[in-house]
Amino acid sequence: SFPMDESSYREHIAEVLDVVNRLGLAAEVRDWLTSTRNKPRLGKALSLPLESRGAEGDSLLKEFLV
Repeated sequence: SFPMDESSYREHIAEVLDVVNRLGLAAEVRDWLTSTRNKPRLGKALSLPLESRGAEGDSLLKEFLV
C-alpha cells in the first residue's frame, strides 16, 4: 500500500536530507531522532517541525516553500 517504489523513496529521502543539511539543521534532527520516545504506528507518522534560525535561515527556508 506504500505509494513509492524503493528508488523513488530513496530519491525523496535524499532531497529531504539535502534541504535539512542546507538549512543547517542536521544536528537538531539527529538529536531529535535519538531522544524521541514516540514511535511511528500504522497510519500515524512522526513529525518534527523545523524552525529557521536568524535572517539567513529565513531566506534559506523561503527557498523551499512553494
